[in-house]
Amino acid sequence: MIAPLQLLAGLLIIAGVFALLFEIKYFADFSLEIYLGRLVATLIGFIVLFLTYFEFGKKHPVFLIHTLLVTIILSFTSIILKVPESIFINSQLLSLLIFTSALFLSWDIKNQIIVAIYYNLLFAISILLNNETIYFLPNFFAAFIFVIFVSLLSVMAAALNYRLRSEAVEKSIEAQNYLENAIEGIFKISVNGNFLSANPAIANILKFSSKEKLIENITFEELFSDKKDYKNFMSEVLDKNRVYDFEVSFKDYFKEETFVILNARAILNNQDEIVSIEGSLFDITERVLAQEKIKEYNLELEKLNKSKDKFFSIVAHDLMSPFTSLLGYSEILHNESEDLSKEEVKEFSGDIHNVAAKAHNLLENLLSWSSIQTNRTHFYPNKFIVYPIVEDVLQLSKGNADQKGITLQNNIPNNFSMVADINMVNAVFRNLVANSVKFTNSGGTISVGISENEYFNEFYVEDTGIGISDIDKEKLFKIDVHHSEIGTNSEKGTGLGLILCAEFVEKHLGTIYVESKIGKGSKFIFTISKNFEGA
Repeated sequence: MIAPLQLLAGLLIIAGVFALLFEIKYFADFSLEIYLGRLVATLIGFIVLFLTYFEFGKKHPVFLIHTLLVTIILSFTSIILKVPESIFINSQLLSLLIFTSALFLSWDIKNQIIVAIYYNLLFAISILLNNETIYFLPNFFAAFIFVIFVSLLSVMAAALNYRLRSEAVEKSIEAQNYLENAIEGIFKISVNGNFLSANPAIANILKFSSKEKLIENITFEELFSDKKDYKNFMSEVLDKNRVYDFEVSFKDYFKEETFVILNARAILNNQDEIVSIEGSLFDITERVLAQEKIKEYNLELEKLNKSKDKFFSIVAHDLMSPFTSLLGYSEILHNESEDLSKEEVKEFSGDIHNVAAKAHNLLENLLSWSSIQTNRTHFYPNKFIVYPIVEDVLQLSKGNADQKGITLQNNIPNNFSMVADINMVNAVFRNLVANSVKFTNSGGTISVGISENEYFNEFYVEDTGIGISDIDKEKLFKIDVHHSEIGTNSEKGTGLGLILCAEFVEKHLGTIYVESKIGKGSKFIFTISKNFEGA
């Protein structure tokens, strides 16, 4: 109340000074008394104004306001008593001054009634202490009742004004509380995209320390991850005056991605020109991330279903086939052993051994692949020398290679070492070499080598075999595509070996691919990350 009180005291001082300068000549018969009354009122105004700058005035503003109002009333009353015919103009001026002051000071009903009592006392004193000439109605009683009636109307008007003002204030406070405490971000921007206002929620969503920091340090456009989205948003607002459920990606204070839904409308002036845009945004980051997770889970589920289909296909066909051969060969040996020659027994036993070895290799790959799919594969990177690993793999394939007259070459440097899971690397080399032997004609060559770069060890298994078409290259490492070719000696396979290779290479943060031309041979290349050096 200090600021309104100071303004009211200042107005009293100014009015008093003007009264001292210009009013006295109209009241010549009572100039001294009126002059002293105006002077005292002006001095009291100075004293009240002076006190508002000290502790006493700041602690007792209501007392000083009443002092000021009583001073004003007494000043006008003194003039009316000395010059009764001035009651009309002075009462009007006084009522205007008093009730304007009360409204200006935003007083409650109690203080409005007190002001009305002051006003009534003025009229009561003025009328009682004067003669009938000042009555503006036929008699004293009628004049007094009229004054009371006008005062009551004033109080009722003041009460109604107070109530309406209180409701407006409550609604304003309610709106402000909603704005400040809303969970959605609420903003207002200019047509150029500068922030005009924002609530705390939008600052919180975008990880700014306060709404002031947001408004001062960034424009609306800078929040958009993709500037095309901002242009589309503004274009829709400017063209249609509204935007509904505009889903977009924002960058927060830390430049991290935040997903929001925008709703906005254009604010128009009297000429239907857009002067600003106000709107709200909801944080949907958790929902978007959840949807992404669901997509990932669906892809994983799809992959698992394909893996399951592949698993049952191999079990139902490829794993059963060797046992059919084993049962057939063993039944012949069991039932006709007495009639078979040594050469025939040796041939059948050799066939049984070959079939059993292939079945064992297939079962070993199947179990390894199954372990990877169920996350039961143990991954233990250790440092080892690669040359003897490749040499063992070549020796394992030497029997089949010799039967086809294929030359095997180990071009790995003797002392080359790396950090990796030795069993997985062994399985990759074993499957790739066995695959090359299968698809290389008699007299061909298979070589294993390496090239290094800063981040990867790049190995290759190269053959001079029949090659692979571009269409079939795309099928080699996909679990959902069944691809199996017959070897140059009618060898059969499942395609599982290459898929297993891809899984093991991926565990080492590497990649596997093939370079091949029909009739020219194939070169399978896989990489092992050097990041495992620190393991």
